[in-house]
Amino acid sequence: MNRIGNCYIMVLIWLLFSSVEGVAQQKGRYFEFSLHGGQPIKHRSFIAVDLSNPSFGGEVNLEYKTYGTKEWHQRCGFPRWGVALSYQYSGNPTQMGSAIGLLPNVTVDFLKKDHFRIFGRLGVGLAVITHPYQQTTNQANNVIGSYLNNQTSLRLGAAWRFHRQFELRPSATFTHYSNAASQMPNLGLNVVSCQLGLCYMPNPVEKEDYILYKAGEAPERKKRIQFSAVGTLGFREMETIGGPKYGVAHTSLDAGLFVTKSNRLKAGVEYDYLGNVAAFMQNNGGYESVDLTWQASRLTLYVADEIMIGRFAMLAQVGFYVTQNAFQPWFMSIRLSGRYYFRDPYQNNVAPFVTITMKSHRIVAEYFSIGFGSTF
Repeated sequence: MNRIGNCYIMVLIWLLFSSVEGVAQQKGRYFEFSLHGGQPIKHRSFIAVDLSNPSFGGEVNLEYKTYGTKEWHQRCGFPRWGVALSYQYSGNPTQMGSAIGLLPNVTVDFLKKDHFRIFGRLGVGLAVITHPYQQTTNQANNVIGSYLNNQTSLRLGAAWRFHRQFELRPSATFTHYSNAASQMPNLGLNVVSCQLGLCYMPNPVEKEDYILYKAGEAPERKKRIQFSAVGTLGFREMETIGGPKYGVAHTSLDAGLFVTKSNRLKAGVEYDYLGNVAAFMQNNGGYESVDLTWQASRLTLYVADEIMIGRFAMLAQVGFYVTQNAFQPWFMSIRLSGRYYFRDPYQNNVAPFVTITMKSHRIVAEYFSIGFGSTF
């Protein structure tokens, strides 16, 4: 293992032993240790990096099991929150290296019976790729162009509580690394792996610890339509590696309705302006007679599903273009977003929020952006 990997493991061990003492006696604070092995996916034929070797790594996750100390815990099915330190060796130490990440995550149970449960986990965070593209020393890496990248992890697993303080967790995981075209190249690294985790629960949450609302005590599900408006800003490069970065602006308006206490369906319209498209057309011949601002614009009708976990929300959106302007890559787009509401939108009509969002076509990201919005 390379020097960075060895240092990372030493840091993990130090953080682990320095933190266990402080949180071990707090109810619902757990420690999960896991190892995983898998295979990077060569999802484009022109990927130049050798991804034929297996990938492996490990993770330490500090987890909090909710049990009803706040009203939304019961409403959202008593989820688990976590922050993980992750390590992923790509299988190619010279052209790709390793990924070292900090991964906030949330876990929900799909099925639970006695000491067995089936769960899903979503993690979204940041990771450092140790060997990205370099013009002079690493031109073969046409997958990742920056040290700092987004890390998104989807996990489906089972958990068996074989002891009061221990739980065994086998799972399958899909992990994606990319910078959403903020720095080229950006084909993205995808890894499918099998994972085996062991969770240590110093002071576990038992059945009698759950704080439950009686019928009529919890807030009723909102049945009125709630609107929301959002605006975000981002940037991206064109195809030229190391070229200038261009601004991206996005705004949307939608109407949403809670179909369950933690799930809301939305429909709306959004507008994008891509500065890179306008700059390309302005600096190339043949576009003198067209409106550059309009050609760099995108108008989309979309539907979205918003999953609420307290004041945090995750949105998956599918949009269909109304415009057919220059360089639109496809007839539809996909957008994934995370939001933090400053007020609980389940209990308040007006709830401002901050958001980070990623737009993509097929499986290729177009840009990341960050912004503000509000429900009303």
